[in-house]
Amino acid sequence: MHLRFSSRPARRVLALLVICTSPVALAQTADGLTLTAAYSLRHDDNLFRLPDGVDAQAALGRPSAAETIDISSVGLRYGKSHSLQRIELGVSLVDYRYRTYSRLDLLATNYDVTWRWALTPRLRGTLVAERDESVNSFNDTSVLTRGNQRVRRYQGFDAQYELDGLWRLVGGVQSTRNQNEQPLVGEDSYTLRSVDMGLRYEARSGSSVTARLRNGSGNTFNGAVLPSTLRDEEFNQREQVLDVRWLLSEKTTAELNLVHFDRTHARLALRDYSGTNTALSLRWAATAKTLWTLQWASDLSSYQTTNASYARTERLTATGLWQVAARTSLQASVSESRRRYLGAPPGQQPDTQRDATRDASLGLRWNATRNLSLNASLQRTQRSGNRPGIAFSSTQAVVGVSLLTNP
Repeated sequence: MHLRFSSRPARRVLALLVICTSPVALAQTADGLTLTAAYSLRHDDNLFRLPDGVDAQAALGRPSAAETIDISSVGLRYGKSHSLQRIELGVSLVDYRYRTYSRLDLLATNYDVTWRWALTPRLRGTLVAERDESVNSFNDTSVLTRGNQRVRRYQGFDAQYELDGLWRLVGGVQSTRNQNEQPLVGEDSYTLRSVDMGLRYEARSGSSVTARLRNGSGNTFNGAVLPSTLRDEEFNQREQVLDVRWLLSEKTTAELNLVHFDRTHARLALRDYSGTNTALSLRWAATAKTLWTLQWASDLSSYQTTNASYARTERLTATGLWQVAARTSLQASVSESRRRYLGAPPGQQPDTQRDATRDASLGLRWNATRNLSLNASLQRTQRSGNRPGIAFSSTQAVVGVSLLTNP
C-alpha cells in the first residue's frame, strides 16, 4: 500500500523520510539523467553472528569475529514522460570489500525498469522488472566459510480501470525469484509466479480499500538437505488479500494489510499449511519536522526442517524522525521480533525452539549541499532463545557519503 499525505506538514516530513533512508538521497526518478555515487565504511563486531560464549579462534581461525567493510556504489537513473506514458530506468554497481574475510567480496549488479503505461486516462498500470543483489545477514546461515550472496529478481504487470470516480478494477501478474548462495536454516531459495484480480474503492479523502484474489505456484531449491519423505519442492498458493488505507486526520494515517492463504504440496500434504498474515501501521506527522511510525506484523512463512514446516513471526517496530536543522535530520528506531516453529511432520517431535530478536538504531544525516550528503549510524542487535547456540549480539557502525548530479 502507498501512503498519501493530504497536508503540507505531512508532505514535508515524508520528503524528509525519503531523504533519510535513500542511499543517494533520491526521492524518485527525476526527468532526465541523474548520476549517483556513494561510499560507506561499515564495522561489525560480530559479522558471523557467533553465539555468545563461542571462541572465535576455534570457529573462524581468527581471534575476532569483527569485520570492516568498504562499500562503494555508482549508478544512474533516467526518467522521461511522453503523453500518458512514463519510463523510469535505474542501474547500479555496488562493490563490497571485506578487509579480513576477502572471500566474501562481492560486486553486485542491480537494475530496475518501470513503464507507467496508460491506454486512456481511465485504463493504466505499470510494467516492472527488477534485480537486487546484496549480502545476506549471517543470522541463520549454516556454513561460515562460504559466500553469502542473495539475488532477488522480480517482474510484474498490473493494471487498473476506473469504473467511475470511486471504484476501480485491479489486476496483475507477478514473478519472483529469491536465491541464496548458501542454504539458510529453515529458509529455502524459491520462485513464485502468481496472478491476481480485485476491486478498489478510493474515497475523495484519500482513504481506500482494496480486495483481491490471488493464485500462485512455485518451487523451492538450494534448501537444507532433508530426506525425500520430508521434502516437497513444488507448491501452490491461494490468497485472499485486503488492503485498507485510512486517513484519520491531516496528520495521521493508518494502514492494514490482511492476507489469508493456503499453501499446498501435491506430493507431501504433511507440509501444507494455512493462516492469516497481518500488518498494521500508524503514521503521525506530529509537526512539520517530526514523524512517528508504529508498525506491527504477524507472518506465517515456510520453514521446512526435520521438526517444523512453517514459522510464525511477530514483529513490533517504532520509528521517530526529526529534522533538527535545515540540513540535518535524525532517525531512531527500536524493534522486537519473536519467532516460533510449527507444523511438525507426523512422527517427528515438535520444534520447541523460541527466539526473540531486538534491534535499536540511531542515524544522523547532513545534507552538506543540494547534491552532497554525509551520514552516520549505529545499530545494536541482540537475539535470545530457549536453546544453547541461539543467542548472539552485534554492534554495527556506519559512516558514509553520497553524491548525485544531473549532467
